Amino acid sequence: MNTLTRRQREFLQREQLFLDAARQILRSDGVAAFTIDRIAGNTEYAKGTVYKHFTCKEDILCALCHESLVHLGEAFSKALTFPGNSRERMMALGTAYLQFTTRFPEEFDILIAVRTNNVRQKASEKRVEAMIAADQGAHDVMRSVIGAAIAAGDLTLPTTTSLDEACFGLWAMAFGLLALAPANDVIDSLELPSIPIIMVNQMNLLLDGYGWRPLSTEFDYQQTFARLLKHMETLQ
Repeated sequence: MNTLTRRQREFLQREQLFLDAARQILRSDGVAAFTIDRIAGNTEYAKGTVYKHFTCKEDILCALCHESLVHLGEAFSKALTFPGNSRERMMALGTAYLQFTTRFPEEFDILIAVRTNNVRQKASEKRVEAMIAADQGAHDVMRSVIGAAIAAGDLTLPTTTSLDEACFGLWAMAFGLLALAPANDVIDSLELPSIPIIMVNQMNLLLDGYGWRPLSTEFDYQQTFARLLKHMETLQ
């Protein structure tokens, strides 16, 4: 049963209109061209109306980041339907992350743009809290996979390394790799294979370093990656 009044529904619909317009600006012209004036002009609303929904452009960026994190969380949930061992499930998350950034590069750009204190300090507390909660949801998925590997005996972390630190290390590797991937002027001097191959290789190096079994010398994770791509295609 819908408990919202007509005015409340219209408010939410208008807010989504502003967010869609903002995302389109980011998609076509990037963060530098993103302004409240531009959103107001593209939606044919007064700038003051936009400010009834968002405190500033950074507030809109945080709202967009929240949407992107929700989409990423959905991709993670789909990835975990892949039948495999604990390490393959972690690779499934990496594959979902890779596909997310490939299919929706503007959404990943938003995730990068909002990772600065300058944006978070200007946005409203409500938007920042919603974004942090969605971020935590993605982290919880990773933590659950690592925890399951420990429980199954596939992974034993050193006494100096916590589960959360392992989670952070894996996240940092994937985020950094995918953030640098489009920066051709930075990486052109390096002779590199394709980004998917780098992702698989670096995950194997890191997980082998943790002793997460089966090791890459004991199991064909290149074949796992090929199976994962087919599995994810069936879920789109």
